[in-house]
Amino acid sequence: MSHTPNPERFHALDATRAFALLLGVVFHAAWSFAPAPLGAPIVDVSAGSGFYWFFFTSHTFRMQLFFLIAGFFGHLLYHRRGFSGFARHRLLRVGLPLVVSWFILFPLVVAAFVTGGNVSGGNLVELPLPLLFTLMFKQGKMFVPNSVGGLFSLTHLWFLYYLLWIYALTLGLRFLVTRPAPLASRLRGWGDGWVARVMQSPGFILWLTLGMGLFLWPMEGWFGVDTPTQSLMPSMPVLILYGSFFALGWMLHRQAGLLTGLVRHWRWQLVLGLLMSVPLFIAFRAVQDQGVTGRYPRLEAGQVKDWPAFLARLQSARQPETVPVELANLWRQFPPKAQEAILRLSDASDPNRRAGLAGAIKNLMVQPAMFGTERILPGPPPPVEVGRRAMAENRATLERLFPGSLAGDPRALSWYRPAKLAYSLGYALVMWLLVFGTVGFFQARCPEHSPAWRYVADSSYWIYLAHLPLVAVLQIWMASWPWPGVVKFALLNLIAFTVLFASYHYLVRSTFIGRMLNGQSYPFVAWPFAQLARRPGDAAEREGSVPKQKSPPQSTNRS
Repeated sequence: MSHTPNPERFHALDATRAFALLLGVVFHAAWSFAPAPLGAPIVDVSAGSGFYWFFFTSHTFRMQLFFLIAGFFGHLLYHRRGFSGFARHRLLRVGLPLVVSWFILFPLVVAAFVTGGNVSGGNLVELPLPLLFTLMFKQGKMFVPNSVGGLFSLTHLWFLYYLLWIYALTLGLRFLVTRPAPLASRLRGWGDGWVARVMQSPGFILWLTLGMGLFLWPMEGWFGVDTPTQSLMPSMPVLILYGSFFALGWMLHRQAGLLTGLVRHWRWQLVLGLLMSVPLFIAFRAVQDQGVTGRYPRLEAGQVKDWPAFLARLQSARQPETVPVELANLWRQFPPKAQEAILRLSDASDPNRRAGLAGAIKNLMVQPAMFGTERILPGPPPPVEVGRRAMAENRATLERLFPGSLAGDPRALSWYRPAKLAYSLGYALVMWLLVFGTVGFFQARCPEHSPAWRYVADSSYWIYLAHLPLVAVLQIWMASWPWPGVVKFALLNLIAFTVLFASYHYLVRSTFIGRMLNGQSYPFVAWPFAQLARRPGDAAEREGSVPKQKSPPQSTNRS
């Protein structure tokens, strides 16, 4: 096994990875322009279905694409550095940025989202930031799981956490399967043949679709692969799904010449994938209108089917002599200011206020005493298993107290499972088409070194890590402007990328941060594009440095 570095690179894959990360910035910028409350810091007054479709479609493939490329470069790095060198490199470039970034970005992200709720009315009662930070730091809520009333979230950094899990599992699995040499040889041969068939046969994508569709079928959400931000306990479905893309990329590096085959198909794959995403999105909106797309039994705004009746019923609870005692007790759980805010709601047409009202009830649902006679007192949250049991019991009580207003358990609907299966297969097909089409596009359009794309590739890691608080602040700032949504969306992205690229160039590129993220720093130049300098030999030491072969062989004898 040779670990000799080579300074040449797969430039197309560098560009593909940069695209996947930068698309994440635009994806989050579109979040507030979706007309439904999806957890964004605020819902823009110019929200529309076109933005919602873009937000939905981007989610079908961008992280899958990233993990595919991560697997490709992971195999390269392993065979350059070996087991211990690979582990050390990944801890420094992935683990260390995850820990450092989380402690810096988590408070900023939470502060931005809470501010958005205060400004929009998404918070029933305005939450002062000093109180928020007291809860986070003094009471340690930032380390308490969200499922039992805490504030913990991996935020947008979850992908680094799952990447570390996938690295560890890959190293462990590789250690096991390579011990018996004959078995290892057979497994490598089987894997190489399977990957070759996947990449060389356009029709083989249907088998990938079937496999991934069956895997997506039992997942609760209809928006796509769950975003696992709320717990350090990894979600096995999410881990396996993204691990599958990583494994394909890992195996693909053994036969890098297969990448050239994607050039022939990228046009029809991208066109078909985008066309199919439209009816898929329409189906998603249809089931969303039925209130069955959320994670039952949590109460989410989309699960309220009749908002006027729901609001009127809740407001009637202030007169305990006319309503069931459980509903009156629910009303007492709200602080006086929250009660006043609920009574002032003449309707719930504003998506921000819908999200705020549903969220206020959802936050109570983890408490076993939600419908009890005693006010819930401050104190440590209940254990996770108690919170989950309480949520299920409280949801059943809510459905009984608000008859006809709340969607029930979607799994009880006769059409749910077959519809979810068909939808999952369609989603999987769109996913694979857009992943392969995007890789093929960059293979065709960016096969050679480009100073601009190299600069973008170097900056993309930092930009994705740093972008979310900035994007959230811009969304809050612009949300009430009576401008066309397209203009606001373009302006938001222009400002965000200008600030992020400038911060990379002047604060990261030539500093220790750049060395931590990218493995090297560059000599400082006053203007970003005046000189794209690099140190001789450094490129070979960075993740992503690979031998570039104009006519690479179809197979290599790497273990």
